[in-house]
Amino acid sequence: MPQGSKTHHNKQTSSRPIFDEVVEQKAEQKEGNSSWVQIRESLKNSLSEDEFKKWVGPVEVVQVSEKEFELITPNEVFYHQFLHQIWPMIDAIKTKLSLDVLVRVDLANSPVSPNHEEEAVWKAAKSPSHRSPVSSRLMPRSPLNEKYTFESFVGGGSNQMAYAAAQAVAKNPGMTYNPLFFCGGAGLGKTHLLHAIGNQILLSNPTAKITYLSAESFMNELIYGIRHGKMPEFRSKYRACDVLLLDDIQFISKKVQTQQEFFHTFNALRDNKKQIVMTSDLFPHEISDIDDRLRSRFQWGMTADIQAPDKEHRIAILYEKAAALGTQLLPEVADFIADGARRNVRELEGALHRINAFATLQGRQITLELAVDIFQDFLTEPVRKLSTEIIQKTVAEHFQLKIHDLKSKKRTKSISEPRQIAMYLIRQLTSASFPDIGEKFGGKDHSTVMHACNKVEKLILADVDMKSEIETLRRKLEQLQ
Repeated sequence: MPQGSKTHHNKQTSSRPIFDEVVEQKAEQKEGNSSWVQIRESLKNSLSEDEFKKWVGPVEVVQVSEKEFELITPNEVFYHQFLHQIWPMIDAIKTKLSLDVLVRVDLANSPVSPNHEEEAVWKAAKSPSHRSPVSSRLMPRSPLNEKYTFESFVGGGSNQMAYAAAQAVAKNPGMTYNPLFFCGGAGLGKTHLLHAIGNQILLSNPTAKITYLSAESFMNELIYGIRHGKMPEFRSKYRACDVLLLDDIQFISKKVQTQQEFFHTFNALRDNKKQIVMTSDLFPHEISDIDDRLRSRFQWGMTADIQAPDKEHRIAILYEKAAALGTQLLPEVADFIADGARRNVRELEGALHRINAFATLQGRQITLELAVDIFQDFLTEPVRKLSTEIIQKTVAEHFQLKIHDLKSKKRTKSISEPRQIAMYLIRQLTSASFPDIGEKFGGKDHSTVMHACNKVEKLILADVDMKSEIETLRRKLEQLQ
């Protein structure tokens, strides 16, 4: 360790003797890397004692070369927080020192370089290899959350098709809906269904090889495989598993090499009648910058959309979650929370946990008065209502038109169809009457609006592409509320 670092340690001994001694001894014994010492000392000067202990203490350091080392975080939760809280400081220091630093998770051994995928893969390929244990992520079965089952999933109109498709796949994997593609916004239950499928299959076949991970982790493991010469193990894990459950597939947008590897993995699995289930915030045709061959494969099986739950569904979810917590929820409290937490299931569950924790700590009953008191600045914010103008603007932007085009008398299909869709959505999502809608579209007759709405309704039933288009626009508009 450089003399300057030891001097700094001696200065701090009186105020932080035990903690600093442990950290410094650990550093001297395990991290004989002067570059890391410089980073650590800089972090110590920038962070409080508690922060330094929290973020730097648990991190192990493996030196690869004089200018290259790995930071190993104890678990995936810590790793994500570490990247958010500490990595920007480390990144600035390592840049000045011309260092190559890799952060990875100990349990998962999943490497992360917060750079672009192609740069990360290039670095991994050129970096000198060193002895490293086979990644524990390269095991036949990845852990599933046992709490995420079909029994704990609250079905309703917004997720009925996805729920039924998931059960069908779990009952007969590889033979029904392969691949199964769940699409919906954040917090609507896509990941829950992924785990439920895996858990149900394991109940029927305990020896099944179930692999669950996010698309980002898939990319990170690809980098790890290249870096450490573990590509045979990597491919064995993914191409020899019985069920592949992949979260957030939209992440592979613009990740060319990850797309190529997943393309071959997809083909190998499907050719062998192995089940593939994916989730995404976007429909396959909406994911930009992916190979057309891969996009088409996403659409080979079934795409199941999950929408935001309506109020009745939200209340049912609240009762189910409250029962799991062992909490009684009064109807007026459930109604109040359901009115305020409208966007997704995650928001509902968060609201319930918050009020339950507060009531428990205060030794109070969960009443409407308590709920209002806790959420007066959270749930009682006025809901932004969709207007005709907002819907027109959203539809016009979606189809790359101007609002003036929607209001014009032009009858070309590229304009008339978006116009009809806008009229339909306004009728569905606002209280505007047919004459009111006609007035907003250049003074068109109410019969024209009625015809447009009827036509779109029929097309939704007959045309899968039209249904997908409408669902995409609905989701965009829901996010504006």
